Amino acid sequence: MENTATKSTPSAKEVSALQSNIKTKGTNSYYYAHKKREDVEVHEWDGKAAPRLLKTQSVPTSQTLEVTEAVTNYAWADGKKRVSVYLKLPGIGVHQEEDTHIDWTATSVSVKIKNYDGKTRAFVVAKLYDEISDVKTKRKEDQLVLQLVKAKEFSWHSLKKDA
Repeated sequence: MENTATKSTPSAKEVSALQSNIKTKGTNSYYYAHKKREDVEVHEWDGKAAPRLLKTQSVPTSQTLEVTEAVTNYAWADGKKRVSVYLKLPGIGVHQEEDTHIDWTATSVSVKIKNYDGKTRAFVVAKLYDEISDVKTKRKEDQLVLQLVKAKEFSWHSLKKDA
């Protein structure tokens, strides 16, 4: 028995699958979306590994950056009613008091000393060993002493609370 079915030949309109796809799906066709466009600027790589400047713009420089340095040279001592923190800062005794800012909460203490050797010095303890009720300061020639008044009278084994 012979196959009598005739093979259909593509019409002149459907020359390829590409054109057929574009015809049936229109602008939603994959091939339509990815075809080369004449109105688009083509950026070609010049083969050089060096970076190229694409654009320049000015940045406002109204704010000057404040250089802050941490105070790392300190000691502390535990007393019955208070904990003393000794910050070694040469010449702090003649430094202006209004440039020293102390912020504290029941569980943290922060000291910022502005204009000290041209920078801001900072001492921060984010989590104290236990709660405090007050902070007092004493200035010596080369040392700033913070007296942290304890909320409860018991021994502190560390200045900072473990995380």
